[in-house]
Amino acid sequence: MVVPTEEEWNMAKEICGRLKLFYNITELFSGRNYPTANTFFIKVCEIKEALYDWLICSNDVVKTMASSMLQKFDKYWSGCHIVMAIAAIFDPRYKIKILEFYFPLMYGSEASNEIEKIRGMCYELLSEYQSKSKLGQKTSSYGTSSGSTLLELNYDEQDPLSKFDLFVHSTIGESHTKSELDYYLEESILPRNSNFDVLSWWKTNGIKYPTLQMIVRDIYAIPVSTVASESAFSTGGRVVSKHRSRLHPDTLEALMCAQSWLWKEKEGDSSIHDSQPQLTMMDENDDLLVL
Repeated sequence: MVVPTEEEWNMAKEICGRLKLFYNITELFSGRNYPTANTFFIKVCEIKEALYDWLICSNDVVKTMASSMLQKFDKYWSGCHIVMAIAAIFDPRYKIKILEFYFPLMYGSEASNEIEKIRGMCYELLSEYQSKSKLGQKTSSYGTSSGSTLLELNYDEQDPLSKFDLFVHSTIGESHTKSELDYYLEESILPRNSNFDVLSWWKTNGIKYPTLQMIVRDIYAIPVSTVASESAFSTGGRVVSKHRSRLHPDTLEALMCAQSWLWKEKEGDSSIHDSQPQLTMMDENDDLLVL
Protein backbone atom coordinates (compact mmCIF):
# COMPACT_ATOMS: atom_id res chain seq x y z
CA MET A 1 0.00 0.00 0.00
CA VAL A 2 1.44 3.33 -1.13
CA VAL A 3 0.88 6.36 1.07
CA PRO A 4 -0.27 9.46 -0.88
CA THR A 5 2.32 12.18 -1.18
CA GLU A 6 1.83 15.68 0.16
CA GLU A 7 1.20 16.90 -3.39
CA GLU A 8 -1.51 14.27 -3.93
CA TRP A 9 -3.20 15.21 -0.66
CA ASN A 10 -3.23 18.87 -1.69
CA MET A 11 -4.68 17.91 -5.07
CA ALA A 12 -7.42 15.84 -3.42
CA LYS A 13 -8.18 18.67 -1.01
CA GLU A 14 -8.51 21.21 -3.83
CA ILE A 15 -10.75 18.98 -5.98
CA CYS A 16 -12.97 18.07 -3.02
CA GLY A 17 -13.35 21.75 -2.18
CA ARG A 18 -14.41 22.53 -5.74
CA LEU A 19 -16.83 19.61 -5.91
CA LYS A 20 -18.61 20.71 -2.74
CA LEU A 21 -20.89 22.88 -4.87
CA PHE A 22 -21.99 19.81 -6.82
CA TYR A 23 -22.55 17.90 -3.60
CA ASN A 24 -24.79 20.61 -2.15
CA ILE A 25 -26.85 20.98 -5.33
CA THR A 26 -27.17 17.21 -5.80
CA GLU A 27 -28.33 16.89 -2.20
CA LEU A 28 -30.97 19.58 -2.81
CA PHE A 29 -32.28 18.09 -6.07
CA SER A 30 -32.02 14.45 -5.03
CA GLY A 31 -33.77 14.81 -1.68
CA ARG A 32 -37.35 13.92 -0.88
CA ASN A 33 -38.37 17.52 -0.30
CA TYR A 34 -39.88 18.02 -3.77
CA PRO A 35 -38.00 21.21 -4.75
CA THR A 36 -39.96 23.28 -7.26
CA ALA A 37 -38.65 24.09 -10.73
CA ASN A 38 -37.82 27.72 -9.91
CA THR A 39 -34.74 26.58 -7.94
CA PHE A 40 -33.24 24.65 -10.84
CA PHE A 41 -32.16 27.50 -13.13
CA ILE A 42 -30.22 29.40 -10.46
CA LYS A 43 -28.34 26.35 -9.22
CA VAL A 44 -27.41 25.25 -12.72
CA CYS A 45 -26.16 28.76 -13.49
CA GLU A 46 -24.00 28.55 -10.37
CA ILE A 47 -22.48 25.36 -11.74
CA LYS A 48 -21.64 26.90 -15.10
CA GLU A 49 -20.17 29.98 -13.43
CA ALA A 50 -17.97 27.72 -11.29
CA LEU A 51 -16.81 25.76 -14.34
CA TYR A 52 -15.76 28.99 -16.05
CA ASP A 53 -13.72 29.89 -12.96
CA TRP A 54 -12.05 26.48 -13.02
CA LEU A 55 -10.95 27.02 -16.62
CA ILE A 56 -8.75 29.95 -15.62
CA CYS A 57 -7.22 28.42 -12.49
CA SER A 58 -3.54 27.50 -12.32
CA ASN A 59 -4.14 23.78 -11.76
CA ASP A 60 -3.91 21.89 -15.07
CA VAL A 61 -5.85 18.88 -13.75
CA VAL A 62 -8.76 21.10 -12.69
CA LYS A 63 -8.68 22.95 -16.04
CA THR A 64 -8.86 19.68 -17.99
CA MET A 65 -11.66 18.42 -15.77
CA ALA A 66 -13.62 21.68 -16.21
CA SER A 67 -13.24 21.60 -20.00
CA SER A 68 -14.67 18.09 -20.19
CA MET A 69 -17.51 18.97 -17.83
CA LEU A 70 -18.43 22.09 -19.81
CA GLN A 71 -18.86 20.07 -23.00
CA LYS A 72 -21.45 17.87 -21.34
CA PHE A 73 -23.03 20.85 -19.60
CA ASP A 74 -23.57 22.72 -22.88
CA LYS A 75 -25.09 19.62 -24.47
CA TYR A 76 -27.87 19.44 -21.88
CA TRP A 77 -28.15 23.20 -21.29
CA SER A 78 -29.31 23.89 -24.85
CA GLY A 79 -32.20 21.46 -24.44
CA CYS A 80 -33.67 22.64 -21.16
CA HIS A 81 -32.54 26.16 -20.26
CA ILE A 82 -35.67 27.84 -21.69
CA VAL A 83 -38.06 25.96 -19.40
CA MET A 84 -35.74 26.49 -16.43
CA ALA A 85 -35.48 30.23 -17.15
CA ILE A 86 -39.27 30.61 -17.44
CA ALA A 87 -39.69 28.86 -14.09
CA ALA A 88 -37.23 31.32 -12.51
CA ILE A 89 -39.00 34.33 -14.07
CA PHE A 90 -42.23 33.28 -12.38
CA ASP A 91 -40.54 33.49 -9.00
CA PRO A 92 -41.43 37.04 -7.83
CA ARG A 93 -38.04 37.34 -6.13
CA TYR A 94 -36.21 37.12 -9.47
CA LYS A 95 -38.34 37.78 -12.59
CA ILE A 96 -36.35 38.99 -15.64
CA LYS A 97 -33.61 40.38 -13.39
CA ILE A 98 -32.21 36.89 -12.80
CA LEU A 99 -31.60 36.52 -16.55
CA GLU A 100 -30.04 39.98 -16.72
CA PHE A 101 -27.63 38.89 -13.99
CA TYR A 102 -26.58 35.45 -15.25
CA PHE A 103 -26.88 35.64 -19.04
CA PRO A 104 -24.10 38.23 -19.60
CA LEU A 105 -21.77 35.82 -17.81
CA MET A 106 -22.91 32.93 -19.98
CA TYR A 107 -23.59 34.51 -23.38
CA GLY A 108 -21.53 37.69 -23.43
CA SER A 109 -22.68 40.06 -26.17
CA GLU A 110 -25.53 37.71 -27.12
CA ALA A 111 -27.12 37.98 -23.68
CA SER A 112 -29.75 40.56 -24.68
CA ASN A 113 -30.91 38.39 -27.60
CA GLU A 114 -31.23 35.35 -25.35
CA ILE A 115 -33.18 37.34 -22.77
CA GLU A 116 -35.60 38.60 -25.42
CA LYS A 117 -36.06 35.05 -26.68
CA ILE A 118 -37.05 33.87 -23.20
CA ARG A 119 -39.32 36.89 -22.75
CA GLY A 120 -41.01 36.10 -26.06
CA MET A 121 -41.58 32.52 -24.95
CA CYS A 122 -43.32 33.79 -21.81
CA TYR A 123 -45.72 35.87 -23.91
CA GLU A 124 -46.36 32.92 -26.21
CA LEU A 125 -47.20 30.79 -23.18
CA LEU A 126 -49.56 33.49 -21.92
CA SER A 127 -51.35 33.65 -25.25
CA GLU A 128 -51.67 29.87 -25.45
CA TYR A 129 -53.08 29.54 -21.94
CA GLN A 130 -55.50 32.41 -22.50
CA SER A 131 -56.83 30.61 -25.55
CA LYS A 132 -57.20 27.38 -23.60
CA SER A 133 -59.00 29.03 -20.71
CA LYS A 134 -61.20 31.11 -23.05
CA LEU A 135 -59.97 34.34 -21.54
CA GLY A 136 -59.75 35.67 -25.09
CA GLN A 137 -58.17 39.09 -25.23
CA LYS A 138 -55.50 40.46 -22.95
CA THR A 139 -56.50 41.81 -19.55
CA SER A 140 -57.45 45.47 -19.90
CA SER A 141 -57.66 46.32 -16.22
CA TYR A 142 -55.41 45.56 -13.26
CA GLY A 143 -56.81 43.04 -10.81
CA THR A 144 -58.86 40.87 -13.16
CA SER A 145 -61.18 38.34 -11.53
CA SER A 146 -59.89 34.79 -11.22
CA GLY A 147 -62.86 33.40 -13.20
CA SER A 148 -62.27 31.66 -16.50
CA THR A 149 -64.38 34.08 -18.59
CA LEU A 150 -64.24 37.81 -19.16
CA LEU A 151 -66.54 40.14 -17.29
CA GLU A 152 -69.99 40.28 -18.88
CA LEU A 153 -70.52 43.94 -19.69
CA ASN A 154 -74.32 43.91 -19.75
CA TYR A 155 -76.60 46.22 -17.82
CA ASP A 156 -78.09 44.60 -14.73
CA GLU A 157 -81.04 46.36 -13.11
CA GLN A 158 -80.36 44.64 -9.80
CA ASP A 159 -76.81 45.96 -9.69
CA PRO A 160 -76.70 49.78 -9.58
CA LEU A 161 -72.97 49.79 -10.40
CA SER A 162 -73.33 47.80 -13.61
CA LYS A 163 -73.48 51.14 -15.46
CA PHE A 164 -70.15 51.99 -13.85
CA ASP A 165 -68.66 48.82 -15.33
CA LEU A 166 -69.92 49.86 -18.75
CA PHE A 167 -68.44 53.33 -18.26
CA VAL A 168 -65.02 51.99 -17.26
CA HIS A 169 -64.97 49.63 -20.21
CA SER A 170 -65.88 52.39 -22.66
CA THR A 171 -63.22 54.81 -21.38
CA ILE A 172 -60.25 52.42 -21.52
CA GLY A 173 -58.53 52.73 -24.87
CA GLU A 174 -56.75 49.96 -26.69
CA SER A 175 -53.46 51.84 -26.36
CA HIS A 176 -53.56 51.32 -22.58
CA THR A 177 -54.20 47.60 -22.77
CA LYS A 178 -51.67 45.51 -20.89
CA SER A 179 -51.40 41.79 -20.27
CA GLU A 180 -51.09 40.00 -16.95
CA LEU A 181 -47.44 39.37 -17.74
CA ASP A 182 -46.81 43.09 -18.31
CA TYR A 183 -48.24 43.95 -14.92
CA TYR A 184 -46.36 41.10 -13.23
CA LEU A 185 -42.99 42.08 -14.70
CA GLU A 186 -43.52 45.79 -13.96
CA GLU A 187 -44.00 45.14 -10.25
CA SER A 188 -40.88 45.36 -8.11
CA ILE A 189 -39.21 42.08 -7.23
CA LEU A 190 -39.69 40.82 -3.69
CA PRO A 191 -36.79 40.71 -1.20
CA ARG A 192 -35.05 37.35 -1.11
CA ASN A 193 -36.06 35.34 1.93
CA SER A 194 -35.14 31.74 2.66
CA ASN A 195 -38.58 31.16 4.20
CA PHE A 196 -40.43 32.48 1.14
CA ASP A 197 -43.07 30.04 -0.16
CA VAL A 198 -43.50 30.65 -3.88
CA LEU A 199 -46.50 28.30 -4.12
CA SER A 200 -48.37 30.18 -1.38
CA TRP A 201 -47.57 33.47 -3.12
CA TRP A 202 -49.11 32.29 -6.38
CA LYS A 203 -52.07 30.82 -4.54
CA THR A 204 -52.73 34.23 -2.98
CA ASN A 205 -52.04 36.31 -6.10
CA GLY A 206 -53.96 34.13 -8.53
CA ILE A 207 -56.79 36.68 -8.33
CA LYS A 208 -54.57 39.26 -10.03
CA TYR A 209 -52.84 36.83 -12.39
CA PRO A 210 -55.26 33.96 -13.14
CA THR A 211 -53.62 32.93 -16.41
CA LEU A 212 -50.08 33.18 -15.05
CA GLN A 213 -51.21 31.06 -12.10
CA MET A 214 -52.25 28.30 -14.51
CA ILE A 215 -48.84 28.49 -16.22
CA VAL A 216 -47.03 28.33 -12.88
CA ARG A 217 -49.11 25.35 -11.80
CA ASP A 218 -47.89 23.39 -14.83
CA ILE A 219 -44.30 24.67 -14.90
CA TYR A 220 -43.68 24.16 -11.19
CA ALA A 221 -45.13 20.67 -11.33
CA ILE A 222 -42.13 19.60 -13.46
CA PRO A 223 -39.87 17.56 -11.15
CA VAL A 224 -36.23 18.65 -11.08
CA SER A 225 -35.20 15.03 -10.45
CA THR A 226 -36.75 11.57 -10.47
CA VAL A 227 -35.76 10.78 -6.88
CA ALA A 228 -39.06 11.92 -5.34
CA SER A 229 -41.21 9.97 -7.78
CA GLU A 230 -39.03 6.86 -7.46
CA SER A 231 -39.31 7.15 -3.69
CA ALA A 232 -43.11 7.40 -3.97
CA PHE A 233 -43.27 4.26 -6.13
CA SER A 234 -40.96 2.47 -3.69
CA THR A 235 -43.16 3.46 -0.76
CA GLY A 236 -46.29 2.47 -2.67
CA GLY A 237 -44.80 -0.95 -3.33
CA ARG A 238 -44.38 -1.50 0.38
CA VAL A 239 -47.91 -0.30 1.20
CA VAL A 240 -49.64 -2.27 -1.56
CA SER A 241 -48.45 -5.86 -1.45
CA LYS A 242 -49.84 -9.17 -2.63
CA HIS A 243 -51.38 -9.58 0.80
CA ARG A 244 -52.92 -6.11 0.83
CA SER A 245 -53.88 -5.09 -2.70
CA ARG A 246 -57.48 -3.84 -2.44
CA LEU A 247 -56.96 -0.53 -0.64
CA HIS A 248 -59.09 2.37 -1.85
CA PRO A 249 -56.98 5.02 -3.68
CA ASP A 250 -57.87 7.64 -1.05
CA THR A 251 -56.74 5.31 1.74
CA LEU A 252 -53.50 4.59 -0.09
CA GLU A 253 -52.84 8.30 -0.58
CA ALA A 254 -53.54 9.01 3.09
CA LEU A 255 -51.15 6.27 4.21
CA MET A 256 -48.32 7.47 1.94
CA CYS A 257 -48.78 11.15 2.86
CA ALA A 258 -48.93 10.34 6.57
CA GLN A 259 -45.76 8.27 6.34
CA SER A 260 -43.95 11.04 4.49
CA TRP A 261 -45.02 13.73 6.98
CA LEU A 262 -44.20 11.55 10.01
CA TRP A 263 -40.72 10.91 8.65
CA LYS A 264 -40.19 14.66 8.24
CA GLU A 265 -41.34 15.25 11.81
CA LYS A 266 -39.01 12.52 13.05
CA GLU A 267 -36.11 14.14 11.21
CA GLY A 268 -36.75 17.30 13.22
CA ASP A 269 -38.62 19.36 10.61
CA SER A 270 -41.52 20.84 12.54
CA SER A 271 -42.63 22.91 9.54
CA ILE A 272 -43.56 20.22 7.03
CA HIS A 273 -45.22 22.45 4.48
CA ASP A 274 -42.26 24.87 4.28
CA SER A 275 -40.04 22.17 2.81
CA GLN A 276 -42.47 19.73 1.26
CA PRO A 277 -45.63 20.62 -0.64
CA GLN A 278 -48.70 18.44 -0.34
CA LEU A 279 -48.75 15.40 -2.59
CA THR A 280 -52.11 16.14 -4.22
CA MET A 281 -52.25 18.12 -7.44
CA MET A 282 -54.82 20.77 -8.27
CA ASP A 283 -57.64 19.79 -10.63
CA GLU A 284 -58.06 21.65 -13.89
CA ASN A 285 -61.23 23.45 -12.73
CA ASP A 286 -59.92 24.51 -9.29
CA ASP A 287 -59.30 28.20 -8.68
CA LEU A 288 -56.54 27.89 -6.08
CA LEU A 289 -53.00 26.70 -6.53
CA VAL A 290 -52.55 23.69 -4.29
CA LEU A 291 -49.54 21.50 -4.88
